Amino acid sequence: MNKKTKKYILKYTLEFLVIFLGISLSFIINNWNEMKKDETLEIKYLKSLKEEYVSNLKGLDESLSYHKPRWDNLERFYKFSNKNSFKEMDSIVNILTLNWSFNPNLGSTNSLITSGYIEIIKNDDIKKLVSRMPFLIEDYTEEEKRTELVCVEMGYYLTEHYVYNPRNDKEKQKCVDLILSTPFRNKIYDMQLWLESIIIEGPELREDFLKLITLIDNELSDRIKSQD
Repeated sequence: MNKKTKKYILKYTLEFLVIFLGISLSFIINNWNEMKKDETLEIKYLKSLKEEYVSNLKGLDESLSYHKPRWDNLERFYKFSNKNSFKEMDSIVNILTLNWSFNPNLGSTNSLITSGYIEIIKNDDIKKLVSRMPFLIEDYTEEEKRTELVCVEMGYYLTEHYVYNPRNDKEKQKCVDLILSTPFRNKIYDMQLWLESIIIEGPELREDFLKLITLIDNELSDRIKSQD
């Protein structure tokens, strides 16, 4: 092989290496930029999710604070008799027929899932729980909706038959008779069936909220440490 041939081979080899290194470096830089974009977007979503579930936890606690007294007073209701005063009965009925609904915000959760960006979440535990959360919440709120329907029915029933703010003993007795009647008792029993699911599933959903908030907190804390 003469010197001229060697010179050409060396020249084209160097040109190839320059092109190859340029393409490789460009590819590495692009990948790094994409990773940084994904990481920035992931942190943004994690912060939004935390804010969302802290708010949802507060809403759930408020909802349970209304449901639990209703549940706790059911036994007293079923023990009512003519020996109980109108005032005592009326007080418990007001508690039992008071309805409250949990209205969660799932904007960030739904956006993350429907957009496909759920895949940028690196923590598998967070990813799995966020993916399941809409179904867990739907199960809980479905029981609330059914309870609300019963409460609406009771509201119509009371409006038709109950005497609000009775003025005399006769009107009070009419209210007592209604509270002790089988139709009203059956409506309370219908409400109890759905309320039982709320009392069971509510604390479980609350634990899921707390777990998710803790996981996100830990993940964000780790990211901050890695950047330092």
